[in-house]
Amino acid sequence: MSHFGPTLVHFYVVTSVETGVRGRTRKAILDAAMTVLSATPAASLSDIADAAEVGRSTLHRYFPERADLIRELALHVHAISNAAIAEADPLSGPPVAALRRVVESQLELGPIVAYIYVDPAVLGDPELLAHLETGDEAVIEALERACAERANTPPGWVRRAFWALLQAGFESAQQDGTPRHQIVDAIMTTLTEGAINPG
Repeated sequence: MSHFGPTLVHFYVVTSVETGVRGRTRKAILDAAMTVLSATPAASLSDIADAAEVGRSTLHRYFPERADLIRELALHVHAISNAAIAEADPLSGPPVAALRRVVESQLELGPIVAYIYVDPAVLGDPELLAHLETGDEAVIEALERACAERANTPPGWVRRAFWALLQAGFESAQQDGTPRHQIVDAIMTTLTEGAINPG
């Protein structure tokens, strides 16, 4: 972890040593932020404090500025996303079935996964963005196995397409109320067959 800057070092050091009430309060705030911002990205810190059942002053003791909360939330969500990928075990079994497990695991987390990549506090922190780009190596390997026979695909294209489809899935669930099983089927169909039938 020596290559991490102060923001990332602070997150890992603080969360690894905080236990008891402080640790539970920090986690409650981060979990509340996940829920609240998934539903209302423009929600205020007061809304998050209410959802976490803490006072606004308590939230500010942990996160003096909104940007501090968002940056730590990004690391929190990233860790949860990576744990979900590991649980889905994309390196086991046929690659298409493995990728379906990953899709299902990420959709369980909700739109906060996509939200953290577009917040200005995250976009303005190149080191944090670089860290958020890690953790899906097993997914990339499963994608490469699934696409081994396809030629002329630009480098990184399938990975970008995979996460873009998940973004579309989050939006479909949030904006259209599409059932999760339909979203999973649509993502996998688009991923495996393409969006346009050449016939």
